[in-house]
Amino acid sequence: MYSHPGNRPRSLKISNFHFPLNALLSGAHRATGLALVISLIAYLALANLILFVPAITLDKVTDCWLTQLLHTGFWIALTYHWLSGLRHLCAEHFLQPETYQLINSNTVSYLLLGTWFIGSLSIIYRVWF
Repeated sequence: MYSHPGNRPRSLKISNFHFPLNALLSGAHRATGLALVISLIAYLALANLILFVPAITLDKVTDCWLTQLLHTGFWIALTYHWLSGLRHLCAEHFLQPETYQLINSNTVSYLLLGTWFIGSLSIIYRVWF
């Protein structure tokens, strides 16, 4: 007869797992990297449109709310990706256990999130107002 082994999950639904903060930040780092690639493709398509369609000028494109939304998303994703990447690099290059534990602590994670939030508010203000 089969018996269930201990605390292992019975269901593999992602919503049943509770990840630590560092794992969530690492996943967000990957997601913002993907968002940056997608937004760069959108910027290239926009540049192609400006260059090869004579009726569309740079002034018309920069006044569009969709372009402002793309610009906001790009800079917010770039800010988080850069801050999180800096944290990853520091964690990889400091080999002393005390320094590594400090960099991966929840305090530094919340400091990263706070810095990113303030930077995001600044980006939103600069793009939209």
